[in-house]
Amino acid sequence: MSDNPLGEKTELPLRYDPDILYSIPRWPARSLLDIDKKILMYGLDHWHAYELSWLDDRGKPQIAMAEFFFNSESENIIESKSLKLYLNSYNKEQLTDSNAVRERIVSDLSAVSCSEVKVELYSLRDVADSVSATRIGKSIDAEIIESIASEPDESLLKVEEEVVFDEELHSDLFRSKCPVTGQPDWASFDIQYTGSRILPASLLSYLCSYHDHHGYHEECAERIYRDIVLRCRPTEVRISLNFLRRGGIDINVYRSTQPVTSDSVNPRLIRQ
Repeated sequence: MSDNPLGEKTELPLRYDPDILYSIPRWPARSLLDIDKKILMYGLDHWHAYELSWLDDRGKPQIAMAEFFFNSESENIIESKSLKLYLNSYNKEQLTDSNAVRERIVSDLSAVSCSEVKVELYSLRDVADSVSATRIGKSIDAEIIESIASEPDESLLKVEEEVVFDEELHSDLFRSKCPVTGQPDWASFDIQYTGSRILPASLLSYLCSYHDHHGYHEECAERIYRDIVLRCRPTEVRISLNFLRRGGIDINVYRSTQPVTSDSVNPRLIRQ
C-alpha cells in the first residue's frame, strides 16, 4: 500500500488506482484495550459514500451512492481519506455497468481489509427518500450525449423554435473542481425557465463540460446562468447548483431573472 495520505496534500487521481487504499491494522488499538480478554464483541463497520462516479461505454458520467459493510473481525481498517481518493480514481474509468463497478470495489476492499467486504450501489432513483420525492421537473440524466468537452463550452447549448412555459429540468451529473485543492465538487443542477425550448441533451452536454473545470461554486453557477441567458434567450429563468456537503457545509447557489428570497430555496437533496 502507499504511504498514509492523512494530513498530506494529495492530488486528485487521474486514473483508477487501487494502490491508493491505505490499511491500518486493528490489533494495536485493541491490544491497548485488552478487548479480546475482557469482553465478547461482535460488530460491523457501515460506511456510506455519496460521490461515486465512473464513465459508461460512451464516456458519459454515471453516479451512484454506495454502502460498505466491513466485518469488525477483519485484520485491517481502511483509512478514510485513502478510500475517498480511491473512489475518485473511478471518475475517468470506463466500465460496462454498476455491477462491474461493485465487483471491482468488493475485490479491492476485501484484499486490503483481509476480509470479505459487502458493497451495495444505488442509483438516486433507487433511494426512497421523502426529501427527494418532493423534487419536481424532469431529469435529463438519461439523455444520450456524443462526447464531453474538456472545458465549459456555451456553444453546446441548443434551442428549438417551440416555446415552453415554466419548464423545469434537473441533473445530478454536474461536477467541477475546487480551484484551491483540485478535489471534485459534485452538485445537483435545477433550471426553471420560459422561452425557446432548450434541447435536454445539449444542456446535459454543456453541464458535463464542467467536469474538469476549476472554479468556485458561485463562479460556476454565474457562468452557467450567463451562458443560458445569452445563448438560449429565455424570457425568465432561474437556475440552482446544490453542492454536496464538504466539511459539514453544503453550498447552494441560486441565480435568476427574478428576485430570489430565502423562503424559495430548494429542499435538501438525498446526497446532501
